[in-house]
This record gives sequence, structure tokens and C-alpha cells, in this order.
Amino acid sequence: MSASQLRLIAVIEALAGHEVSGLTLTEIARAVGGITASTVLRDLETLETVGWARRITASKRWTLGGRTLQILNQFHAGLATAESRVAEVRANYTRTPI
Repeated sequence: MSASQLRLIAVIEALAGHEVSGLTLTEIARAVGGITASTVLRDLETLETVGWARRITASKRWTLGGRTLQILNQFHAGLATAESRVAEVRANYTRTPI
């Protein structure tokens, strides 16, 4: 992975848990490891373009974007499907023979 890809992931991870109040550029830069605010801004704007980050314009703070929830919902739906399939297989092997 490139340094910029790893940095994007670090920015996403820094935003996690701050969905209500968000974080400032400085707070994100500090959390990611002291990168410059201009680099953080560029990364956030990239993430915003694809729905992974959202700017709270009134406070100049940033939060995770809606795309993260969409992926989480897809993950949960996949788990539910897998659990259903496992239950079906289990039922086939634990039934009392006729």
C-alpha cells in the first residue's frame, strides 16, 4: 500500500467515534500522526467526494460520511444471510431421521 492510501485509512479511523461533534483539521492531523492540516484537508476532500467523510460547514468540523453506514449495513446483511444459511445446514444435519 502507498503512504497516501495508508493515510486515508488513518483519517477514516480518526473520524470514527466522533459522529456527533466531529473533529477539526488540527485534531485529525494530530490523531493521524502529525501530518499537516493542508494534507488532511486534501485527504478529507477526497473522502468527501466518495461519501466516506462529511464536512459540518457551520463548525468547520468533519465526521464520517454516509457511505460508511451503507457499507456497515451491507456487512450486516451479509452476516444475516450467512447465519441463515448456517442454520439451514445445521437443521439438515441435526434432524431426527424418519
